[in-house]
Amino acid sequence: MSNTTEIDTTKKNNVINYKLKQPKTIDGVEYESIDLDFYSLTGDDIANTEFEMISSGNIVAGPAEFNKTYLMHISARAAKLPVETLKRFSIKDISAITMMTQNFLMQ
Repeated sequence: MSNTTEIDTTKKNNVINYKLKQPKTIDGVEYESIDLDFYSLTGDDIANTEFEMISSGNIVAGPAEFNKTYLMHISARAAKLPVETLKRFSIKDISAITMMTQNFLMQ
């Protein structure tokens, strides 16, 4: 059994293209990869994400950068996709995507 954590990405103009380990069709759209444009995000994205989470009853205890739900919301904004779409990706893909988001935020 292989225990690799290899993430298949390419980067162009500060946009990371992440190739899904398990492609997914959601609402008639086939996702084989997503583009994550972290550099397009601003403080408004952080504030709006925190507001959305609090409004939906998700309280973040501790640093937000360690909360998977927060990281999914930021990832969705970087991918310009609804967070509900990201939530339907495989757990392996969501883990890789949120780790990349966390790494970006913590740099």
